[in-house]
Amino acid sequence: MRHSLRGKITFGYYAVAAIILVASLFFVGELRTLEARVVLGQRATDLYDTVLEIRRFERNYFLHHQTADLEENLVYIKLARSMLSANRTDFLAIATQARLDELHTLLDDYHRQMMAFATAGQSPLEQEPRVRSLGQELVAIAEDMAGSERRQIQTTLASFRTLLLGVILAMALLIVVIGRALSQRVVRPLKEMEASVAAISANRRESLSAPSNDREIISIIAAFNHMLKELDVRQKSLMRSERLASLGTMLSGVAHELNNPLSNISTSCQILQEEAGECDAATQRMYLDQIDQQTERARHIVRSLLDFSRERAFRKEPVPLRQLVAQTVGFVRGEVSAKSVVRLAIPEEMTVQADAQRLQQVFVNLIRNAMEGLGPEGRILISARILHVSEPPEGTALGEGCERDGEVVEICVADDGPGIAPDILPRIFDPFFTTRDVGHGMGLGLFVVYEIVDEHGGCIAVRSTPGEGATFCIRLPREAADERPAGAREDKGGQ
Repeated sequence: MRHSLRGKITFGYYAVAAIILVASLFFVGELRTLEARVVLGQRATDLYDTVLEIRRFERNYFLHHQTADLEENLVYIKLARSMLSANRTDFLAIATQARLDELHTLLDDYHRQMMAFATAGQSPLEQEPRVRSLGQELVAIAEDMAGSERRQIQTTLASFRTLLLGVILAMALLIVVIGRALSQRVVRPLKEMEASVAAISANRRESLSAPSNDREIISIIAAFNHMLKELDVRQKSLMRSERLASLGTMLSGVAHELNNPLSNISTSCQILQEEAGECDAATQRMYLDQIDQQTERARHIVRSLLDFSRERAFRKEPVPLRQLVAQTVGFVRGEVSAKSVVRLAIPEEMTVQADAQRLQQVFVNLIRNAMEGLGPEGRILISARILHVSEPPEGTALGEGCERDGEVVEICVADDGPGIAPDILPRIFDPFFTTRDVGHGMGLGLFVVYEIVDEHGGCIAVRSTPGEGATFCIRLPREAADERPAGAREDKGGQ
């Protein structure tokens, strides 16, 4: 029962039911006691009424001297004696044994005096005062017994009322205590689960831990963690698919990049073949050096492509930012119009702590996104700087790092295209959201960008004015000492 929410709730219900049952039994017992008091009071009242009837027929007999009144008087005397004998045990709760014996003696004396009064040989004037005196004593004792019982009933009622109020308050207090205990044992784990889920949604945790040993909680936690693992697997699969799509796009740029060194190698080889045996050793060495340089250049391009496509664990390291962006621009240059311009405004010496492969995928997606709406003579500016910030960037901002204070590396990709409509802007980072036609993308590009930036503990923001282009800004924490840029110069990435 201690390791089950259902058991705890059931125990709480049973405890409340037991309290109510005990209180009910207690009240039933008290009511039975009160009922016995009422019955006893009724018997005392009946005895008092019987004594009054004895006195009434006594007065009638003294006034009218009718035999019927005497007979009724004697009947009620007999009834009073019978009541005292039959209910002697009950009357002992009202009066003492001596008091009851006195009442019996008075009844006997009263009966003898009435019989003597009715005998013809005695003077009524001598017997009547004696009978009246005995009758008054009988009434006084019976009235005292009835009054005493009424007072006891009133006292019992007052005690019962006080006791009833006390028991009700005690029951309410016990129910509140039980309810609070159940709340702490049942609601507290649920609140901890709620806080853990909120932490997971904010990317501060990767899994839930069981806040209690209850079977239901453990089952929910296990199911939720299994779901998180499945979501993580599927998310990685989607990101892998997006990277493969980016890799396919980059192949055209790689082909363009490889064409130049291959062309130089081919030209140098042809010159060497044509001038074989005629040119001097210095000229031959010059052409061979060119072949070696171009071969190394082609090897570097292929190695960069392999690094981008290779699956590996997340790892931060110092990355030369300008070199990485320039390489990425070269990979996607095949998609840029011949009249379009891509400029870099990134200091040569600037580095950033990041996973080079993932950061390159961010730039691939952002540059491709900027190229989609770019006109034939469009312009893209990729800039970077070091800032000391205390507020989130302007525009629609997402990521845990948006609230970061201190020094950050801010990288912006701006274009002069048509911009993004205001109604679409808040949704562009949603997974599977796309404005392209069916079959032209899954809508995961910017979602993957956000995931990678968030994985780095950074922040991404976008601001756009329709007709004036869009600007995506990434802020990454500056975890290593970067040299301050002496200045920024612009290079044409393609024209």
